[in-house]
Amino acid sequence: MSIWSIPNRFSVGLFAVFAALSAGVIAQPANENSASIGSLPQSSAVSKERSWKLITDRDGIQVYRAHTDDSPIKTFRGEADISLEDFRSLGTIMDDYDFVAEWMHMISEIKGVSRPSPFDRTVWLSTRLPWPVKDRDSILHVSLEQDPNTFALRMPFENVSAKGTEKEGYVRIPRMEGYLEFVPIEPGRIHLTIEVILDPGGYLPAWLANLILRDIPYFSLKRFRAVANTERYQGIDLGYYQIPPNWPGAQPVAISTSASNAPSAPNR
Repeated sequence: MSIWSIPNRFSVGLFAVFAALSAGVIAQPANENSASIGSLPQSSAVSKERSWKLITDRDGIQVYRAHTDDSPIKTFRGEADISLEDFRSLGTIMDDYDFVAEWMHMISEIKGVSRPSPFDRTVWLSTRLPWPVKDRDSILHVSLEQDPNTFALRMPFENVSAKGTEKEGYVRIPRMEGYLEFVPIEPGRIHLTIEVILDPGGYLPAWLANLILRDIPYFSLKRFRAVANTERYQGIDLGYYQIPPNWPGAQPVAISTSASNAPSAPNR
């Protein structure tokens, strides 16, 4: 995903993505042998009840945090409704890592490391932070699941940096986990959520960390809104997740789910 890794194209950073990605999130690998779509996963770290505080509400984008200013662990969530003409385009967009790095705020580069299935990938990403803060990097495992009832796509991610060699010039992020979630509201409109739990590692003043992490979800959502309907991603059905009814490319409801569809989350 010029961010995540659906064949070096799926750039579900985050989400991320892949997502307040400047600093990390945890996700349970999807079962690639699953024969049907299932409910979204509930990572113990991500789904845990928190007291969210609204810190930004502008341009139809809400950003929340769930930590104290001096906490080394930063937890942020951004949400917004997005105009999206073609639900099929989400797969092609997220497969293009260079493109994801363009709209994901403060992400400098995303490279695919491995992708054993459409629902399971590992990527390396680096950040672009303001001077004099040192840039960070992380290796993330990213999975893809779909809710069988709402057709929502969720891309959980978790830090697996311990499996890779540290790169010179970067501070390796010790903890990063979260998800991107694309929920169809009606044909032509989705709700996008980016949630990240992060320990950026190294020295980073609390006030600067809070400023940076507030901006990441806000500007990522704002930029995605501006490029979500880029023409080159329209009309391409990758075939491994279901299209909601009444959207372009949707299959008749009577069609049964096949093994090519995104898997259910494992039972917790």
